[in-house]
Amino acid sequence: MSEHPADPATASGLPSPSLPDRGGALGFWLRVRLLTLWRLIRESTWAYVRRWPVRAALVDAPVLAQVRSPLWTDGRADEFVLVAGKVHNLRVACRAFHSIVIPAGGVMSFWRQLGCPSASRGYVLGREVRQGCVVPTLAGGICQLSNALAMAAFRAGLEIPERHRHSARVEAAGGDVEGLDATVFWRHIDLKLRASHDWRLETELSAEELVVTIRGRAAAPAASGAVIRVMPSREREAPPPVARGCLTCEQTACFRHGRHHGLDGVDQGRVACLLDAWSPEFDAHLPGDADCFVPEPMRLAFWRPRARGWRRPAAHRAYLASLLRAGWQRVWARSEGNGRRQSSLIDGQRLLARAYARALRPQHTHLWIELGLLAHLEQLGVLGGRSYEVLAGTWPMALVQDHLDLGSARWPNAASLRDYRVAPELLAAEQRGLRRALRIHTAHEGVAAYLRGRYPTVPVMQLAWQRPEPRPWPQLPDQRSARPPLLLFPAAGLARKGALDLSAALQGLPCRLRVLGSAARDGEVWRGLDVDWHVAPADPLLGVAAVVLPAYAEQAPRLLLRARAQGLPVIATAACGMGPEAGLSLVPMGDPPALRAALVALLAELAL
Repeated sequence: MSEHPADPATASGLPSPSLPDRGGALGFWLRVRLLTLWRLIRESTWAYVRRWPVRAALVDAPVLAQVRSPLWTDGRADEFVLVAGKVHNLRVACRAFHSIVIPAGGVMSFWRQLGCPSASRGYVLGREVRQGCVVPTLAGGICQLSNALAMAAFRAGLEIPERHRHSARVEAAGGDVEGLDATVFWRHIDLKLRASHDWRLETELSAEELVVTIRGRAAAPAASGAVIRVMPSREREAPPPVARGCLTCEQTACFRHGRHHGLDGVDQGRVACLLDAWSPEFDAHLPGDADCFVPEPMRLAFWRPRARGWRRPAAHRAYLASLLRAGWQRVWARSEGNGRRQSSLIDGQRLLARAYARALRPQHTHLWIELGLLAHLEQLGVLGGRSYEVLAGTWPMALVQDHLDLGSARWPNAASLRDYRVAPELLAAEQRGLRRALRIHTAHEGVAAYLRGRYPTVPVMQLAWQRPEPRPWPQLPDQRSARPPLLLFPAAGLARKGALDLSAALQGLPCRLRVLGSAARDGEVWRGLDVDWHVAPADPLLGVAAVVLPAYAEQAPRLLLRARAQGLPVIATAACGMGPEAGLSLVPMGDPPALRAALVALLAELAL
């Protein structure tokens, strides 16, 4: 943060501006309303000034100009709350301009495109230059976007029919580049751009910068002498004075003095953890002073608690979103084959992401995000202006589809291999989010290997699985000596969990199988096998000789970890997330012959 002197105007050698008073503020308020009304009447019939929609056109067109301006360099350290509010307002405003396409001759009006910047649309108090001072105001700071738009238009050779300069200079604000800046004020002070060719506008926020890009196929290269029409009353030959700030100004005679003390003492940046489910690996790794955003701690499912609570206090519990998600997923829980079951899981993550996006505060400048929420938060524009780290407890959505497509090629009639399909724009959002992550954390060996290969510039931190302590067996004979041996399939009879592969591999082998399902639902899958249906609340590992899970996608192999802690042999695929170790046999995914060979070797070992 740059530091302002106590009296910046005097320090700069310029005359100290007069202090604002209530009469001047009232006159300003009246002038603004009258000018806004006049502007609305005058432009109501201008058909070429309109709100332009988002389109995919010109997405591969050449870049005519790009402007990058820093987000966090203006204001003093004790004005952080206003700087954070400014970044949040830019985060909201950029959604209205990103990926719009303006046809030849069309005029893009800043205010017509943005709309009214109200609190109901997500805007907060930010920095606004008014009457020579930086004052806290709703939607303050969006002038940085208008500055960047004007500069990009100038460099791209676009015409600027209307532009207004600021009344005061803000140090290191990212504006006034090459002597060109543009202020806006709802609604009579506007910025308008147009061109003789079609052009595309892209506005994005990285963790540190506002990036404005103009694409198009101009008939001629952009000229430095682009037409710029400036309102004469706003032009100044000399640089305007440095603006004073309400939170740091020592002028006690000003009528605004003391009105914003509620903004004092805000932390210089908070960390937020946006979580979807409790995980011992992540719980042990998250920063202790972070604000945790979690679903309802007992996992609401029609008011019945059915899981453990959270180990740390939560800054926000999404009660309503958790209830809606639980109800929606319960409706489609047994709907296989039409895509609704898996899409309901994605819908539930979207509900949770929206609840978190509303609850986040501008001072949350660093995030820890679970991978399942990442794509939705990226689409909502929450990640702009923030650094973040990803908690990859699940496979990326694109890879889940690839894995299930592999299984579907072998088992084309299996519904659970066909019902996971993700919209292309959601896949693209997840990929953008992963590319921009500061770090990725995961305990899943397969996920870590994939992410290191797919995103080589993003550090992937490998966490250790939190393995449970072994439990003493309660008065049972040695399960390894039982004949025939009992194997455990620790899932319902779903093809995505490898049930069809396992059923094919076990045909004719001397063993019994325990399944975590019911004969009414999964009986056809295990035809020809001696199956023990585990529907009681007892420990499914009791009496088991080995555990087998040839899954196509598995995010948390808890029963496999417990089995290894108990000393039981395990057969699994790399998709289950465990690395090579003694007692664990890894088989190729979707390869029943290889699985059968591993089972034959296991049964031979158990027979010794």
